[in-house]
Amino acid sequence: MEIKIAEKAGFCFGVDRAVKIAYSTASDGKSNIYTYGMLIHNSDVTGELENMGVKCAESILDIPDGSIVVIRAHGISEAEQKALLEKNVEIIDATCPFVKRIHNIVKEEYEKKRQIVIAGDKNHPEVKGINGWCENTAFIVGRADECEEIFKLSPEIPVSIVVQTTLRKEKAKKIEENLKKYFTNAIFFDTICSATEERQLSAEKLAKECDLMLVLGGKNSSNTEKLFEICREHCLDSYKIENSKELDGLAHLFKKNIKKVGITAGASTPDKVIKEAKQTMAEITNEMNFAEALEETLKPLTTGDIVKGIVIGITPTEVQVDIDGKYDGVIPFAEMTNNASADLNSLVKVGEEVEVFVIHVSDRDGVVRLSKKKVDEAKGWNNLYADFENGTVLTSTITEIIKGGVATEVNNVRVFIPASEASESFVENLGSLLNTEVSFRIIKMEKDRRGRSKIIGSIKSVAKEISQKKAEEFWATAEVNKQYTGTVKSLTAFGAFVDLGGVDGLIHISELSDAHIKHPSEVVKVGDSIDVYIKDMNKETGKISLVKELEETKKAREAAFWGALEVGKVCTGKIKSLTTFGAFVDIGGVDGLVHISELSWNRIKHPSEVVSVGDEIEVYIKDVNPETKKISLGHKKEEDSPWYQATKDLKVGDNIKCKIVRILPFGAFAEVAPFVDGLIHISQIANTRIDKPSDALNIGDEVEVQVVEINNETKQIGLSRKVLLPDYVAEEEKVEEEVSDESYTEEGSFTLGDILDAE
Repeated sequence: MEIKIAEKAGFCFGVDRAVKIAYSTASDGKSNIYTYGMLIHNSDVTGELENMGVKCAESILDIPDGSIVVIRAHGISEAEQKALLEKNVEIIDATCPFVKRIHNIVKEEYEKKRQIVIAGDKNHPEVKGINGWCENTAFIVGRADECEEIFKLSPEIPVSIVVQTTLRKEKAKKIEENLKKYFTNAIFFDTICSATEERQLSAEKLAKECDLMLVLGGKNSSNTEKLFEICREHCLDSYKIENSKELDGLAHLFKKNIKKVGITAGASTPDKVIKEAKQTMAEITNEMNFAEALEETLKPLTTGDIVKGIVIGITPTEVQVDIDGKYDGVIPFAEMTNNASADLNSLVKVGEEVEVFVIHVSDRDGVVRLSKKKVDEAKGWNNLYADFENGTVLTSTITEIIKGGVATEVNNVRVFIPASEASESFVENLGSLLNTEVSFRIIKMEKDRRGRSKIIGSIKSVAKEISQKKAEEFWATAEVNKQYTGTVKSLTAFGAFVDLGGVDGLIHISELSDAHIKHPSEVVKVGDSIDVYIKDMNKETGKISLVKELEETKKAREAAFWGALEVGKVCTGKIKSLTTFGAFVDIGGVDGLVHISELSWNRIKHPSEVVSVGDEIEVYIKDVNPETKKISLGHKKEEDSPWYQATKDLKVGDNIKCKIVRILPFGAFAEVAPFVDGLIHISQIANTRIDKPSDALNIGDEVEVQVVEINNETKQIGLSRKVLLPDYVAEEEKVEEEVSDESYTEEGSFTLGDILDAE
């Protein structure tokens, strides 16, 4: 009789991960450990965990405060998670990543106000946990014909559908199709675990070939039940058992004319149980000899062994290794590399042979915890020790920022670089070194009593040597008035320090700009490349004074600049600062003042009403004083003035309508245009003599007048109302005109004397 195990059987990634986490937690010597609910549906595993001191709590009330709680692969609800945290417990989350993904989807979709539908078994702990991430408001359906309650909702309601990871794909598909016929805007998330689907397909394929199928798994395991259903569809002689102990009750079946027996197992079934079942069956049928039975037993391994294996799987958190086909070896991420951001797929490939160090052997489930890093470190140690003795300068990338310094990796060996050795000068933010390539040497290398490596590197020692060499080269050729291109290294209130290549020089704040600045940061920043000249230097003290421009060049440039300034010259400048009395404008390295009265034809209280710092404006030079180095600038243009705009199309003899805005003893002012008024003298208001203007006019009256005078020099406009009156007599008008020739224009341009004379 041939006995064949399905290609995909037993522990899935999520269950395997949960079991390893639970065993690891129990092996660390910790006490008061609980699993919230049965970790997996396998009594053998849960029994071993119980013997190791791991208790199973079906209720949160059964978990004492301050305990350690392992969350099973099925996951829990959000409310349960909060309740556990309130008990001040340490949560070790072993939720399957694929289930965790469903939690995140449900939470996001629920927050979008969408109705959640879960395709799955409403009594399954995984489904209960998923429902808890939408406040238990989801509709749960196990079959396509169970959607009646959902169809009572409006078809316009947005629906999001997720699927239990272990549900059969054809069932999920039918549920999806049924719901989408009614809810046209439904979104379907295919969250069936690929491992579940692969296990089911593998079981189906094997069942079609076999005369008898055995399905191993816990009695309450949902995915095991589904496997059994699939096998029964294709092989009538299919049986579900928990472990090899139940095979004795099926021994009579093997006496039939059975040529091929297939074995598959649910996600909660350890490989050890599968191997024991195969071995027991072989013993029952006398088809396994003693040598084969011996071969099936686990080869003894001990902690500290270095063995070779083949990579059979890679996940984001670990690498799975086959060691001679007898053991399931696992290399956790932390035992592969020290680089927390590394991609395991870039370090090893499936099918690759690796040499590994045995950290821990678990005979219970045939799993061995391995370390590739320890083997690599052992090999790299000798090479690195030679570099240490020779003082070799090494190059590597900073991969970690840790307490007190940074870390890198050379020859697969982790090197710690203290903060004091991380740079030639003090580094306030060590994070700036992360992922940068640095040169360093090993300054200390030893192992402690436990055999742990202690390797310390120094970037500072290498940087100092480089700087010293550069400084020697600099001083050998340095000269006063020589030009250099340097890099701004730091800023102070009095200037900027510039790296000239191994040495630093200071350029005073007064030398950074012709315009007055309060801080160097206004014109330069750290890291800027800058051309400078040596003004003065002292090799003994190491002090170097720098300027941006030689004195002769500066004087010649300034003379040319001031010589080119002419009153009336138009130029474009940038506003540097604002004051209550005006704006300072940079017109080529020198600031000129535009008085507030020159910024706008309208009355303003502050320059910020019309301009801002950084604005470019066109100005013209009003006055220049080379001795005091002061420049007065103008900005207003005559063609923009209210007078020009009001009179450009206005002429004597035009009849216009105006509004009376002010009345004085000698006449009334009428608004000709915004900000421009004309005067209707008292003699020009009426044909008959009046004692005062208010006898005929009131403020706000609209009157029709004729323009009788436009004086561009004094900016005055004279108006007459009476010439447009029906009973106007020209001779009388002439007499009146001889009496007074008063006229007026812009608001505020008449004098106090005019008013007193009229009075």
